[in-house]
Amino acid sequence: MMLKHDLLLALLSFKRNPVLTVLMVSAIAAGIGSAMVTITLYHARAGHPIWWKEDRLFAVALDNRGSDHTNENLMRHPEYPPDQLTFRDAEALYRSDIPEHSVMMYRSGRVVDPGRGGLRPFGALVRVTTADFFPMFDVPLLYGAGWDRPADTSPEPVIVIGKHLNDKLFNGANSVGRTVNLNGREFRVIGVVNDWMPRPKFYDLTSGGAFDISEDIYMPFGWATALKMESYGSINCVTPNAKIGAFEDIINTDCDMVQFWVEIPSAARLRQYRQFVDNYTTDQRQHGRFVRPTNNRVVDVPTWLEMHDVIGDDSRIEVVLALVFLAVCILNTLGLMLAKFLGAAPITGLRRALGASRKQIIRQHLIEVMVVGMTGGLVGLALAWMGLWAIRVMTYIPGPDDSPDKRALAEALSHMDHRMIVFAVGISLVTGVLAGIYPAWRIGKAAPARFLKAQ
Repeated sequence: MMLKHDLLLALLSFKRNPVLTVLMVSAIAAGIGSAMVTITLYHARAGHPIWWKEDRLFAVALDNRGSDHTNENLMRHPEYPPDQLTFRDAEALYRSDIPEHSVMMYRSGRVVDPGRGGLRPFGALVRVTTADFFPMFDVPLLYGAGWDRPADTSPEPVIVIGKHLNDKLFNGANSVGRTVNLNGREFRVIGVVNDWMPRPKFYDLTSGGAFDISEDIYMPFGWATALKMESYGSINCVTPNAKIGAFEDIINTDCDMVQFWVEIPSAARLRQYRQFVDNYTTDQRQHGRFVRPTNNRVVDVPTWLEMHDVIGDDSRIEVVLALVFLAVCILNTLGLMLAKFLGAAPITGLRRALGASRKQIIRQHLIEVMVVGMTGGLVGLALAWMGLWAIRVMTYIPGPDDSPDKRALAEALSHMDHRMIVFAVGISLVTGVLAGIYPAWRIGKAAPARFLKAQ
């Protein structure tokens, strides 16, 4: 009953001075709207894409740079080794039986010939990878399964395709056993990946960036050399005699282009594997390679993302600036609230004279500021939604052959989920209380006699 009475008094107060009320709501809305846009974007970039395996998955990096590697001055973290391996180093590490799973991979591409009217040949992204890719990264399969290890070395003409490509070629039906023509060669479909788009794309931060869609096709790693499949990602030649040229030159010299990951279930085996990696580079040093002091990295997913500055200092600075702007809005609201309460002080003095306690006065004013805060929060949420919508429109320009994953990624990176909405509601309440607690205390503390004399 008292709450209803306090809410009624708050509404009457709003009617007495609508201009100040609108200014307070606008100030809170502007602060919350800008804060929620930046925090939502930060939240999307700071995701944990495979949190349930963060302590089991490790990226491997070897420092095979020459002593005079010229790109170091352009690197933000010159102390880090290159984030990819050469073909021969990846294949050497792949032979270890210490990890539970090992994956070597890179991005390439093929031309798909649908073989039926109405569809012209089109390009598709291919992840050339090894058999452990699917169980290691918990890739969800809609139909079928991945291949086994022997299929990598043969290599067998099998592929796993993504859901979008399956929809395009086979109208979403179970395509296991069907064939797909890639650059004139037939490959048999053995599996279809369901919707899967880790954010960030932790397993390959070099090809399309940390926020990119998954590939359309997954192909056994043996086809890399059998078909001389060029890399669609970065290639970093790190020694003087390593030059980007023919495919054979790239895979036989110190040109880094292969991503390498392992899954290790225990700390003891992790120590054993790190020692194995160090021993490998020490042995290679005797053959004139790895001339620098040992600088290998076997790091978990969070460390890998941090090494690559996936979140970025710009995102952190934007969040800090948005919170500073919110604080300025709170201070402005505090001043407006104090002016409003002091302007209505005679009414408060009359209530005190009629028997209202100081506690009741403070409570009623706090209810009023919380209503202002909640209203400002709702308006701020609407402003944040419009701001995120504008960002989504500017970052995603649809094309005639676009994958639905591109739109889904743009939406995911600018989407305010339920946690962000709860956070916004909480921030609006806190903002209202912070802006109104001093004015409410000030007006509740004042002696009613001086206001009544003024009347």
